[in-house]
Order: sequence, then C-alpha cells, then structure tokens
Amino acid sequence: MKSIENYIKQIKNNEDIENYLSSECDVDFESKEDLKDDLDFLMEGAKCNYELTPFACDGSGGIYAVLDNSKIGYIDSEGQAGIIANNIKDFFNIIINCGIISDYAKFNCLKNLEKFIEYYNEIEIPREEVFIKEFIKDNLLENNPNKIYELLKDAVMSEPKLVIEAIDEDYVDYIQLFNI
Repeated sequence: MKSIENYIKQIKNNEDIENYLSSECDVDFESKEDLKDDLDFLMEGAKCNYELTPFACDGSGGIYAVLDNSKIGYIDSEGQAGIIANNIKDFFNIIINCGIISDYAKFNCLKNLEKFIEYYNEIEIPREEVFIKEFIKDNLLENNPNKIYELLKDAVMSEPKLVIEAIDEDYVDYIQLFNI
C-alpha cells in the first residue's frame, strides 16, 4: 500500500489536486512542525486512547492523524473526533469523493445509504474534472458512491472508537464526530 508520504508528494507535485483538496475537501498538508503544534493545542488538557501522528489539517484548526493501528482519525477544533477511514488509501477514497467530511457528520449522512447518496449528489464539487479522475485512476481509488459509503461507515463504526477525554477540569471530553 502506498505510504502517506507518497500521497503527499504526489499531491504537492500536482497543483490542481492540492487546490482541490484544500478548497473542496478542506484538507491541507502543512509542515510536520505546524501539524504537531496544532495537535498539541487540540490535545491540551486531554488524553487520547491512541497514539496520533498528524499528516494534514483543515482550515479551522482540525487535524487528520494516523492512529497507532493505521486507521485515520479526525479531530476538529469544536470538540468532536472520530475514525473516518480504515487506512490511508480509504482516506483518499473517501475525501476525494466526499469533500468536507465533517459535513457528512453534521447532516447525519451515514444514517442510511439513501441519505448518503442524496447528500453526495447534492454537494457541488467538481468530481468529474479530468485531474480528479486521473488521481483516482493513478492511485487505484474508488469512485462508486455506494462503495464510498461502505468504506466510511465501516471506519466510523470500528472499535475501539477514537476517544479524547479531558484530564483537566477546564476542558470537556470530545464527542464522536458521527453519531450512528
């Protein structure tokens, strides 16, 4: 399986994909130092049941991280966290097709396949652009929304959940990003 570093290198070498991921998916690849600082800020006064290695961020201070079991977690800056992919390939399968993953949680799109497909078709992201299709093809990614739904739902329902608990009374526990 392709490593995160290989995906990031490929993305950094393709301005169209990098811009698409940033603008349509809210995924940015910053320096390791900046990502570590962002994660440290999010984890201030808290502990996590996984070791986290951040690899990307969103525009509002959230972090995408590889968990110590190779699953991909998301921690937002508003007190929500959860597993969103079972591995890095599934992360790109999901994110490249779905756009902003937290919107799927906000609108409870994993309730059932029909709700997911309805929202998937409703959002206006340029999935049909040639550079997106080439990225999907070059990386042997999925573009069938039914399969994307299964990948995301399987990850979200995996156990143990990504849990972030407050260890300082000035903070509160994170809640699960997806409530299914």
